[in-house]
Amino acid sequence: MQANGNSQHNGTSGSDGFDSRPRRNPATTSNGEVASNGTNNDQSTKSLSSIDEDIVRLIGQHLRGLGFNQTAEQLIAESGCALEHPTAASFRAHIMDGQWDRTEEDLQELEALVKGGQEDIVKMRFLILEQKYLELLEDGFPLKALDCLRHELTPMKYNTERVHVLSTYMMCSSAAELRDNAEWDGKGPTSRQKLIENLQGNMFELF
Repeated sequence: MQANGNSQHNGTSGSDGFDSRPRRNPATTSNGEVASNGTNNDQSTKSLSSIDEDIVRLIGQHLRGLGFNQTAEQLIAESGCALEHPTAASFRAHIMDGQWDRTEEDLQELEALVKGGQEDIVKMRFLILEQKYLELLEDGFPLKALDCLRHELTPMKYNTERVHVLSTYMMCSSAAELRDNAEWDGKGPTSRQKLIENLQGNMFELF
């Protein structure tokens, strides 16, 4: 016992105020493991069902739309779920590449995520086939375009007035006349991107 009455046994602090005991890093446990406020940073991502993944995507995309980008990124990190539906990525790529058969296959896979179900699927398929038809005409394949018109567009029995207008483009004598009459940008990334934007209006945020 010192004169000032402070005990100095077992490494406790003396009159100088310093603690002589070995100090432990507060961020580590006794065995050296990191302890960040009681959380486990090595916790594995939960396994989500396909339905749960779609719901997470919709929530994340809505958050981004509201400007909560950091919150959306945190959602991605914790869920391990990308905000873009994998088939949507293929759908967009196939449109931009003009692979119309594959585009239609993708569309069927995305049916569950289309706002209006089968009704909007028909509308979207019509827009895709319209682009296909116009590109065939511009490329100088009138017979293939006619086949698309007769055997793909017409049997849909959708927007018959528009089908009639499309049929008049068969009479265009040049690609320039076709683009002018159809008020269309022509085959290429510009018109295909516009198609994607039109299709996106019928879908939940997939692109």
